[in-house]
Amino acid sequence: MTELVTRMPRRASALLYVLPGLAIAAVYAPVLLELGRDWVRDPNYSHGFLVPVVSAVLLWQRRAELAALPARPSWWGLVGILGSLLLLVVGSAGAEVFTQRVSFVTLLASLVLFLSGWPRLRRSAFPLAFLLLAIPLPYVIYYGLTQPLQGVAARAAVSGLNLVGILTVREGNIIHLPETSLEVAEACSGIRSLYAFLALGALLARSLPVPGWARWLVFAATIPLSVVGNALRVWGTGVAAHIAGPAAAEGAVHEMFGLFVFAIALVVLALVGKGARSLWSSEPS
Repeated sequence: MTELVTRMPRRASALLYVLPGLAIAAVYAPVLLELGRDWVRDPNYSHGFLVPVVSAVLLWQRRAELAALPARPSWWGLVGILGSLLLLVVGSAGAEVFTQRVSFVTLLASLVLFLSGWPRLRRSAFPLAFLLLAIPLPYVIYYGLTQPLQGVAARAAVSGLNLVGILTVREGNIIHLPETSLEVAEACSGIRSLYAFLALGALLARSLPVPGWARWLVFAATIPLSVVGNALRVWGTGVAAHIAGPAAAEGAVHEMFGLFVFAIALVVLALVGKGARSLWSSEPS
């Protein structure tokens, strides 16, 4: 297959890339348009607009390296293409948009394998996998995560408030303060910050000159950091409501405190990355 591609005229070989691109655009246009609408409608996934841009930048940065790798088209890519289209059909038949959207990413990876081979797929694997972070979770998983996260945030906030002398009582996800009551609502579950942390943690981990297992450790650290940061945000909201009244638990003050906590968590994540680099760096000293 490699010899066939190399013997083809340049215009003809270019069609190998243009025609699949047009076919993908036609087949997946409804899927991608609905995905874009979800990014607009749901603030938990508003970061989705940035994810494809970041993936494109990562691929662009590796363009010289990818071009230098030998093109060794693999028929295994055709198997992946057929499997991805099967996922699309199954997802469409079952009205499961998550499966349809994942099939788009697997199709892109399969096309790279089919047209360029394993070496180029390995070097483009991270930017392609990064696209998965732009896909909203299925509702079953989403609500399966939000409710436990709400409970963790509520319990941690109550413990912290009692620790600083503010007597509070928790009733489910409701925190009763002496002056008012606060609800740890679905928006306060921390899903939004968790997705953002996963994306930033993936970029940080990938950039570190450390072994693969150490990168996975740094990436995994984003989960507890996000949960602790969200609990700290809820705790701070309770403190502010106790001192300044219920109005402090909403509006600009609440949003600014959330950004402040997010910034602190980012600093901690950067320190985790620095520590991993100091301990396990593969760069020569």
